[in-house]
Amino acid sequence: MLPNIRRNSTGIISSLIHLHHRIDRSRPQGRVPLLLLPLTRENNKSWAGFTSSSGRINSSAVYISSIRTTTDDNMTSLETAWLPKLPVPSLEQTMASYLEAVQVAVGDEEQKAETRSKVERFLSADGVGPKLQQLLIEKQSKEDNWAYHWWLDDMYMCNDIALPVNSNPGMAFPRRRQELSKDVAPNFVQDVADFVSAILDYKELIDRQLLPQDRALSREKGQPLCMAQYQRLFASYRTPGLEQDQLRSFPPPDENEHIIVAHQGQFWRLEVRHKGCRLSAEEMAFNFAAIMESTDGQKSSTLAGQQQQPQSSHHQHYPPLGLLTTANRRLWAQWRHQLLQDLINARSLQSIESSSMIVCIDQPFLPPPPLSGVEDEEVNHRVDTNRLLQMIHGGGSHWNTINRWFDKTVQFIFSPDGISGTCYEHSPAEGIVLVQVIEKALENVQALQQEAQQQEQQQQQDDNGQPIRAGGRIRRSTLTTLDNDDDGGRRGSNGGGSESGGGAGARTTSFPAPKRLTWKIDEDTRTAIETAAADVDRLVEDLDLRVFRFTPYGKNRIKTFNVSPDVYIQLMLQWTYYKLHGKLVATYESAATRRFQLGRVDNIRSASSASLAWVKAMDDPDTPVAERISLFYKAAENQTDVMIRNILGQGMDNHLLGLRQLAKHIDSDEAAAVFQDPSFQTIHHFALSTSQIPTSSADSFMGYGPVVPDGYGCSYNPQPDCVIFCASAFKSCESTSVAGFVRQLSDTLVQVGDMLENRSPPPPPK
Repeated sequence: MLPNIRRNSTGIISSLIHLHHRIDRSRPQGRVPLLLLPLTRENNKSWAGFTSSSGRINSSAVYISSIRTTTDDNMTSLETAWLPKLPVPSLEQTMASYLEAVQVAVGDEEQKAETRSKVERFLSADGVGPKLQQLLIEKQSKEDNWAYHWWLDDMYMCNDIALPVNSNPGMAFPRRRQELSKDVAPNFVQDVADFVSAILDYKELIDRQLLPQDRALSREKGQPLCMAQYQRLFASYRTPGLEQDQLRSFPPPDENEHIIVAHQGQFWRLEVRHKGCRLSAEEMAFNFAAIMESTDGQKSSTLAGQQQQPQSSHHQHYPPLGLLTTANRRLWAQWRHQLLQDLINARSLQSIESSSMIVCIDQPFLPPPPLSGVEDEEVNHRVDTNRLLQMIHGGGSHWNTINRWFDKTVQFIFSPDGISGTCYEHSPAEGIVLVQVIEKALENVQALQQEAQQQEQQQQQDDNGQPIRAGGRIRRSTLTTLDNDDDGGRRGSNGGGSESGGGAGARTTSFPAPKRLTWKIDEDTRTAIETAAADVDRLVEDLDLRVFRFTPYGKNRIKTFNVSPDVYIQLMLQWTYYKLHGKLVATYESAATRRFQLGRVDNIRSASSASLAWVKAMDDPDTPVAERISLFYKAAENQTDVMIRNILGQGMDNHLLGLRQLAKHIDSDEAAAVFQDPSFQTIHHFALSTSQIPTSSADSFMGYGPVVPDGYGCSYNPQPDCVIFCASAFKSCESTSVAGFVRQLSDTLVQVGDMLENRSPPPPPK
């Protein structure tokens, strides 16, 4: 029997949570009580039974396996007890893979010979390699994941480069089909609120460890995957440091929870949970509308049914502090240190850093100018490109970049022209985890809106009656009012949890009013903001990005070639680069290692000897077609083998990182000779940074900038009948061109597709 508790907007979830806490408080920390609900087929496909922000979940779709908790940076994370530890690959295997990478990426034969000699000394029986390997094996036996912290520091925390463009990816959501008009505002803020409410529903499942177990969909299908990345999504913050950054984690909320709303460069704290009670989507929409009107300097808005009051004279439009987060990490750390010297600033920073997410309400991007003679397909490319640019960097300091706080893990972005998406700080989790959360929320919102439309058709309501109707949704009111900026943190006139009658099912808790974050800004800070603005504007201007939809075929046709779409596209990227630059370079493709405790990624290196042999054959007009096809399938087989080794914990890059980190603590000329070798630097200069980021909608995609000044970034999203590419480079690099890359990529896909389509049928098996 469930305890008698006050119901809130999450219904059944709150009952499960309350029961969970009652059981858990009597137990020692570090163990989570076993909660078993009926297992259904749906939960193997993610959280398909979860239904809506109306507060209902399908309990038959929730299954919790035997779990334990581990502490990672002061945060409890869900870990299935039967996940293995990340293995340590054999030293000989890794160094052989290293030499192959050198053979492909290093052009100087003398340099390659010298590198081989250094590796031979490193691997000898009395060399330093076996000693480092033994130390790594000992470390592996003592830790949940021997590579995790080294990898995190090397990839993110010790990297001082600015986050926008260089590190934070952006994702465009499917477009909302609406036009700008004076009647859009109520529907717009309700759409935003519906999505945020759906995300909070999902977050609640994460916080209470009620998510179904993710499982591998291929290569030992059904194997459980690490769930820790989910818990970091809404509980983490990347704090800039004078020497290196720190990934901070906050415990799941208990009674109270807040988000930050950004509009016109101003930041507001909005309590979405107060005294255990969740703000409804309808009330959230009222608060979003009021924040927009107050920030824009318009007339005072009513919040959730409150009578209008005069605009406060205390409201101040602060300079855009968020621009500071666009700077070099060590510089931003200095500025943050200065801000923290004042209590007002420290309090505002704490609100942002401890928030669950940031909701950015943007100004619409200016549409691309109409061009005579330009095909509709090209116009769509430009529109899609602008959508992604808005998510990656916001358009510059005179546009929506002022509306960001790039240190925060998740920022959801919306503008009234129907454009929406996210910019996320990459260090806590991989993109595919966030995409899964977002897509389930979008599905939930769509179902909710369809339900509302059906209700609207069935029910007619007098405009003067109760409950209040707006945008086809029934709203009940929570009385709140905007706080003054200088009220010292006092609540609105009706905040604080007073009880009031409201009819059957009405929620009884009043919420604190949205509060604009205040700042004390001196001349040094103003100068820092101007410096950051100039730097990020140069970065925005330098980014050359294009969203390209290849429409002649998609993954369905690729599969008829008897090759996986991912392997196929990786080989297409290799030949594209070769045609442009006459060589292959170190290529990064992330490979998830979530089959292991705290697993993140390793690197699938698609620039291999096999792929080099194939692209040379394709470039040679005298090579017979049959030989080209044979070399293609040899390269595809090699690429598949490398991918499998990586996802099974046998990748090269993490292993080399571990050996290099251990070598820093010993005095060894042999180790220095290997890890300071020019060849080692060359194979870690990723001039082609790639990743597959699939989405369920062909109108949604994720992209990012290059990771080196003379490189390309290229994400790809294989759909049944097309492939979406997001390609990027820097305009300041004379040797790279996104336009040229996309043209060659399109030609490559057509040429190879035709070649494989017309190939002779394979011989029957013997």
